Amino acid sequence: MKTTTTEKITLPKVTSLKARANKLAKRLDKFTSSKWCAKVCRMSPTEARQILLERNCNKGTEATNRTLKKRNVNFLGRAITEGNWKRHAGNIKFDTTGTLIDGQHRLNAIAKSGKTLEVIVEKGCDAGTSPAIDQGDNRTLTHAVQFGEKLTLPHPEWDDAKNEVYWKDIRLTPSQIGWFSTRAVQILRSTVSVEGKLIPEGMLSERSKGYSANQIVKVIEEHKLAMAFVHTNKSKKKGFFRPAIIGPIISFISEDWEKGTKFYDDFIGASCEASKSNAARMLGKHVKKVNDMKESGEKMSLGVYSSRGYDEMLYWHRQTLKAIEAFKKNNNIRFRA
Repeated sequence: MKTTTTEKITLPKVTSLKARANKLAKRLDKFTSSKWCAKVCRMSPTEARQILLERNCNKGTEATNRTLKKRNVNFLGRAITEGNWKRHAGNIKFDTTGTLIDGQHRLNAIAKSGKTLEVIVEKGCDAGTSPAIDQGDNRTLTHAVQFGEKLTLPHPEWDDAKNEVYWKDIRLTPSQIGWFSTRAVQILRSTVSVEGKLIPEGMLSERSKGYSANQIVKVIEEHKLAMAFVHTNKSKKKGFFRPAIIGPIISFISEDWEKGTKFYDDFIGASCEASKSNAARMLGKHVKKVNDMKESGEKMSLGVYSSRGYDEMLYWHRQTLKAIEAFKKNNNIRFRA
């Protein structure tokens, strides 16, 4: 009878793995400091990969960095290949815990290049530094909101022990923060300009850039239940999610939950019962009609579609306010295209 032999596979001992992990942690401890300092360092591809693996988080609700953009990494990679790498073009920043808060694209490019390059490393950056870092990939206002505040929403959870529902605050995801921030800016544009001047009713601030993260957070906190309702019940119809339309509706829901949610359901065609006013339904039909006309290249007599997107935004803002006012009074309404 022929016997077979089995090759013995040797696995690394647990103690050996722990030793390697501790050794890596000690190597990366040099990027942790309670006091701020900066110096030029030679960054190897291996060290760049270790930092990205152990000290960087760019996904989920606990993210301390933006979502990685491959095009930015590719751009920096070309700079390395072409000999155009500039160590002063962007610093590698760590906070007081040794967490990477800026420079992940540069580190990814170095890791892929196979070359050791000079970089400027800042460590011991103050807590709350992330929102202030280059809002110009630019770090957008959404990034400032995401990294500056821990926004939450009440979420229903089931308690098996008590056999009842309880409310638990959950963190907003980065994509939710982006959506909420865009609508918050729209609401701000209808109330106050970036210079702090009050906006007349029915008008919008010409500028959208310049509002602070604190202003955005304040608006989100004030309207977050209304925003959560609209976000959860999003319509897939084209044009029905314009900020210029959704902004006034969110404000209406915050003002009067019962009527506001009824208006929105009528608008997107989700109502089970007919309303006394046709205003919301007619607004929805008008949005669809204008979209169809634009796609087919038909001429419109709206008188507002110039080369500036602001004019179109202002038009929809006013039409939505007009529909909401008619709905409040149980009046019917018509729109002309």
